[in-house]
Amino acid sequence: MYISALKLANFRNFEQAEFTFDKDKTAVCGDNARGKSNLLEAIYFLAIAKSGRGAKDRHVLRWGANYFSVDAVVEREDQSLPIRIAYDSRVGKKKAYLKDHPLPRLSCLVGAFNAVLFSPEDVDLVLRDPLQRRRILDILVSQSNASYLSDLKHYYRVLAQRNRLLRDRRTQLLSDPGQLAPWDAQLAEHGARIIQHRMDALDETRPMVEAYYRRIASTSEQLRTVYRSLVPPDKRDQGREVLASALDGRRAEEVGLGFTLSGPHRDNLVFTLDGRGAHQYASQGQLKSVLLAWKLAEGAFLEARTQHRPVLLMDDIFSELDRSRALSLMDMVTSFGQVVLTSARDPDLKFGAQGFRMVEL
Repeated sequence: MYISALKLANFRNFEQAEFTFDKDKTAVCGDNARGKSNLLEAIYFLAIAKSGRGAKDRHVLRWGANYFSVDAVVEREDQSLPIRIAYDSRVGKKKAYLKDHPLPRLSCLVGAFNAVLFSPEDVDLVLRDPLQRRRILDILVSQSNASYLSDLKHYYRVLAQRNRLLRDRRTQLLSDPGQLAPWDAQLAEHGARIIQHRMDALDETRPMVEAYYRRIASTSEQLRTVYRSLVPPDKRDQGREVLASALDGRRAEEVGLGFTLSGPHRDNLVFTLDGRGAHQYASQGQLKSVLLAWKLAEGAFLEARTQHRPVLLMDDIFSELDRSRALSLMDMVTSFGQVVLTSARDPDLKFGAQGFRMVEL
């Protein structure tokens, strides 16, 4: 799987722009503020139907415009797959198209084109925030499992409704908290499947993340990935019962507080270095190496699950690395499928000599 062509209209700083990409390796070079990161964000938009930076659609829109579109041609299994995402701020709606046909829901696009995005601005944002760490795990599993994305959407819809009841009907619930039972049953059912899929995915990626970290960081410190949940790993097949019991046991407390205390929305993905939480104790360089290792493991995981190599989108991965380590990392990323990376360091790394097609911005 690879992207061969991309056309942008009113996306970030691009009013109108067209790009073509090498099947294997493309290096996008240019000065700062030319749009290198925005270009990778646009490609990733095709994979998850939203900004990989977590930006709202109206913030992706070029200043002064009232619509944006991202059009691409993806080559997959010897066939061309046109993909289009269009947003109109005048109606506040976004539509996705696959093979020129409109999709009934944006979520139907997820899985048609798989990509992995590394962005240096995510190092602090993602690794220091529990919500964002859950998010990178959810995006990974969603790209390989359509039923997971369905469970996730249903779970958070029910969770929002339950929390609204806890806030708005506090008086009634204080006398009869059993009114929450129907919502609890749905949360337990979908939540259990979410937790099991997360744990299964992490079991598969864990050795890869740890191995990549050793290669990137060139250190003896041990990276570990841990999933912390009410549901113990050895009872993941009993998750529904565990969650149902937790929800039942804390109903009165939740009515008092006004929000739900148990479920996968409270779980935590933790990276530790020699047993200490990376989000608390790691240096900026260590955090960058952790996130790079996770992203490379994402690529390997998606290839194993889908039998298609995802596109690796690597934004400014060589900054703050010496030449030797940068070249080693370049060898690592190019062992995957298509790679599109950005850098302002072509004179140092000589991308052309490494077989990269050069794109100047």
